Amino acid sequence: MTERSLSDDELMTWLGELAAVADPVPEPLRSAARDAFGLRDLEARVAELVRDSAVDVPATAVRGPGPRMLSFEAGDVAVECEVTPQDSRRDIFGQLVGGTAAAVDAQVAGRQAVTVPVDPDGCFGIRGLPAGPVRLRCHLDDGTMLVTSWAVI
Repeated sequence: MTERSLSDDELMTWLGELAAVADPVPEPLRSAARDAFGLRDLEARVAELVRDSAVDVPATAVRGPGPRMLSFEAGDVAVECEVTPQDSRRDIFGQLVGGTAAAVDAQVAGRQAVTVPVDPDGCFGIRGLPAGPVRLRCHLDDGTMLVTSWAVI
């Protein structure tokens, strides 16, 4: 009897089938991945998280307990946020600095986005978001989109 060796493609197919049976991906994880992929905005500027009071030990020690502060930056535009827990919900009060926007969307993975207006000073408030991964999409007045990186609140 002769043994036939599998090609790389055949081996990968066989291993994928084996993994799908032995350790399938849970449906909630598949659903979250599909939702996250659907929320992408390829032409938006991304504002990266540059400060988080939950991990900035010296700032937390000085401030004591209180709201969590998040700062996102993209070039000369920043989104400053204060996150306050309310039981299992979160309130976000923020300000867009260095740019102007008419509205901000709060996107929570797996849920419908919540859109709120931005006042003339760049301030906005979003109440009652579920705890979990969130990002903000700022509709800038120059027609561009600024999207923050995901942060778990």
